Amino acid sequence: MNIAFRMSPPTVPAQHLAPIELAQIEVFDEFESAVQAWTELAACDSVASPYQSRDWVRLWQAHVIPHAGGRLFIVVGRDAAGTPLFLWPFVRGNLGPLRVASFVGGKHATINMPLWRRDVANSWAVSDLRNALRSVAAHVPDLDLFILCNQPLAWHGARNPFALLPHFRSTEDNFVLPLGMPGAQVVEREISTTMRGRLRNKERKLSKLAGYRYVRARTAAEVTAQLDAFFRQKAAKLTAMGVKNVFAEPGIEDFVRAACRDGLAEGNALVELHVLEGDGEMLALFSGIHDGRRFTSNFNSHTLTDHARFSPGLILMQHMIVNAADRGFQSFDVGPGAARYKSFFCKELEPLFDSVVPLSRRGRLVAWPLRLLRAAKSEIKRNPALWAVASRVRRWLRPTPPAES
Repeated sequence: MNIAFRMSPPTVPAQHLAPIELAQIEVFDEFESAVQAWTELAACDSVASPYQSRDWVRLWQAHVIPHAGGRLFIVVGRDAAGTPLFLWPFVRGNLGPLRVASFVGGKHATINMPLWRRDVANSWAVSDLRNALRSVAAHVPDLDLFILCNQPLAWHGARNPFALLPHFRSTEDNFVLPLGMPGAQVVEREISTTMRGRLRNKERKLSKLAGYRYVRARTAAEVTAQLDAFFRQKAAKLTAMGVKNVFAEPGIEDFVRAACRDGLAEGNALVELHVLEGDGEMLALFSGIHDGRRFTSNFNSHTLTDHARFSPGLILMQHMIVNAADRGFQSFDVGPGAARYKSFFCKELEPLFDSVVPLSRRGRLVAWPLRLLRAAKSEIKRNPALWAVASRVRRWLRPTPPAES
């Protein structure tokens, strides 16, 4: 199957606005202390990717940080009138002897832009951002580095100011599908008549299964049953692949369950679950999080039984796209990564970048080699031949479990 990719616009043109001057920096290590600033920013024309939402950070603090050994670290910038200009939610931790801050959510947060007032994001120059970073360093002198991954160059028409600093391409890009029309029209626009026919034939075969349906979880009982099946499926698949199960890390399962229940009773779950099921089996599951404009798919799984030959994952994704478009979302993405299914519908590449931002003298000494190492990893992963070699070496080095007697 040949896929033609469309590149997203790399950034938003500078609008030559007068920069809004930063007058004050506040640093909080408790979620509740930053809620008022979060509320004020959310009420104005501001932008942030969904993984920087209040509820995501609140639940991560409650369920994961106590096990991971880090600390919440929230930076708020204000103007002379005390009005918040931005809010950066991070987690502090250690990288060897270094003290670093990174985005909340780790690998589970697939696209990261912290909360900015739109006019600030579009008007700040690199000097404004460096001034803010110097203020952060003065407030927290023991912090060495920001290590910031999977950042978009722009979000909903606002520039990402962190792109003004030295950065390098993330190991993987994002795949995006513009919506802006009824779901059926989106599918017709993106998928050929022949391929739509093949998917219809496959779904027709699945529909013969008892109880076959597509469902978006709306009750706590549905969430519990679907996540029970997901964690079983995912563990079995990752074990078979010899890959570490990130969902087995302390606190992660509790976090996922809480995020899928949060807001569910009001019809607006923080993390939505979309499922294809039949014959008493979960055929496929995709989760998603949104900010009201972009619907971002997160974790997923599909059956390992013979039903997998009917492509339940692709069929489920088509249902999700129709659902998202009909609900008025402007775009849909499947998250970073080069899996074939991601480019089946989502053909627009959204470049992502990483940053290593030094704050201390020690941070400045290691920033350049860290950038070099991470950039090299990105280049290796983007080169199929090099990545194949690296994957083989990694498998050779992986410990072999002792044979059972």
